[in-house]
Amino acid sequence: MGPLKLRMRQSIKDLKQYLANVIIPQSPPETIAWISTDPRSQGKCGFDWKGYAVGFADSSDHGPNPLWQLRNTSPSTRFAGSHAGYRSFNVDKKVTVLVFGDVHASGLIALAESTIGSDARSAVSLYQLTHKFEPKRSQGLHGLCIVAVAIEPAENGNDELDHWYRNEHLDLLAKVPIYLRTSRYTLLRPSENPARDLPPSHLALHEYTSSKDLLNYALQHGPLAPETEQSKRALGGAKHVERTVWEVIVP
Repeated sequence: MGPLKLRMRQSIKDLKQYLANVIIPQSPPETIAWISTDPRSQGKCGFDWKGYAVGFADSSDHGPNPLWQLRNTSPSTRFAGSHAGYRSFNVDKKVTVLVFGDVHASGLIALAESTIGSDARSAVSLYQLTHKFEPKRSQGLHGLCIVAVAIEPAENGNDELDHWYRNEHLDLLAKVPIYLRTSRYTLLRPSENPARDLPPSHLALHEYTSSKDLLNYALQHGPLAPETEQSKRALGGAKHVERTVWEVIVP
């Protein structure tokens, strides 16, 4: 083989290696369904999530999997700005969080459509994953406490909110020993305006070791992350900010 062909082969090898290092495969799509499992009607309890959602899985999806079953442990709910017109997460005492793949391919988006006389469907909110953050020390660990932060940013405030999370806030949370990871989602809005209040468009689920650890840390150290100039810009003009604390129900 001549020198020219050897150089070309080496160049192709180097290019393949470069692309392998630079191009990161896209994560598969992920959608969660936040479902109230605390029916309002008297005499009813529990929620058959398998029977309710099994019809929305396609052949490439083995059906919904329970990510968490949660119990609301918030003594009170912290709001910022006006929350009128947005559904509060604190109205739910228990929820089931299901995780799916591609919501559009599976037809699960129909769960978000309003149906007259359907109390169960009105309790379903669908969110699409946009960002996952996990310190290396947290890999393989599972927490027993979820802090849900629901935000409706100011007009044209989406980029500011995203910048705050990615460039400051999550790095500050990662310094807290009891913090494990964060998953951030955006609301999948129904194709028609439902006759009910929608929840806020941004949802961050922060996972911690336990509710007890979270309380003890707050009593000893105060806020998990300090207020900063970036946080003021991201949250100061928000239409809605709500923080609720949930305990993971262990079967």
